[in-house]
Amino acid sequence: MILNPHTPPYPRLAPGALRLLPILIVGLATTLLCPAPAAAQEAAPDTTEDAAPNPMLRQLQREQRAIFTRVAPSVVFLTHAEGLGSGFFVSSDGLILTNAHVVGEHSRVEVVLHDGRRVTGEVIERAEDIDLALVKVDVKNVPTLRMAGMHDVAVGDWAAAVGHGRGAIWTFTTGMISNIYPAGDERPLFQTQIPLNPGSSGGPVVNIDGDAIGVVTAGLTDAQSINFAIPLQQAIAHLPALSERCDCLVVNLPPNTPLYVNDVLAGTGPRVVLMVEEGSYALAALINGRLQRRTVRWPASRSVTLGD
Repeated sequence: MILNPHTPPYPRLAPGALRLLPILIVGLATTLLCPAPAAAQEAAPDTTEDAAPNPMLRQLQREQRAIFTRVAPSVVFLTHAEGLGSGFFVSSDGLILTNAHVVGEHSRVEVVLHDGRRVTGEVIERAEDIDLALVKVDVKNVPTLRMAGMHDVAVGDWAAAVGHGRGAIWTFTTGMISNIYPAGDERPLFQTQIPLNPGSSGGPVVNIDGDAIGVVTAGLTDAQSINFAIPLQQAIAHLPALSERCDCLVVNLPPNTPLYVNDVLAGTGPRVVLMVEEGSYALAALINGRLQRRTVRWPASRSVTLGD
């Protein structure tokens, strides 16, 4: 049974900001489980900051606080007559990504920003087949979340979410990626065991760098911490207005045609969205029995068509 998220009440971090998480946990376990030598136990306590109890746990705490500080201002509270939900800014001129079921059939929704401002948002695009929508508000220079791909995400990775579960505004919850369902599935998703509640839908799932990797979409009511999110790559592929604003290369080609990028299978037509960095990319596809190749440089080229 899927949760109904409309039930009423209820600085970008440097790469690897939390990549020390496994080290912290192992070190903490060693500290707690291994008794100190007798001489050390009898020594006078060191009052310096580095010698404070559980220093590695304290470092982990600081890192998690930094993630929340980075993410929370980008998250918004969405509400209308039938319910509430979450969303987050993906562009500084007021473009919000959320779930289609959060906005429902409404053309406008009320939006509350982290700084307390209340504005009306217009629903400008929907992709109901994968439960996504874009809302535009008339604001400038708002904090945004960088959109990241799933190419280096694996089961066991640390993850977190900020949202408004049960109306508890800007709630920060953490966990890990517990399963990833293939992109070839009817509805690609990844599973987390981050604690989430109705009202969290539409909020971001972020990685250890504070980058958005997914959109919270649903959970199971008869299980604990089994929740699902839509990868950001799927949002970009299904929402044209979003693909225009991401660090993406869009490749159009005939339906069901495999596309290879730098000799690696990247997806199939009619539309493949690649989250890229500045550089050159070698594209290849077998179209009508002929191998077509093209080298493009991003960001000079943001959209390419093969087989035209």
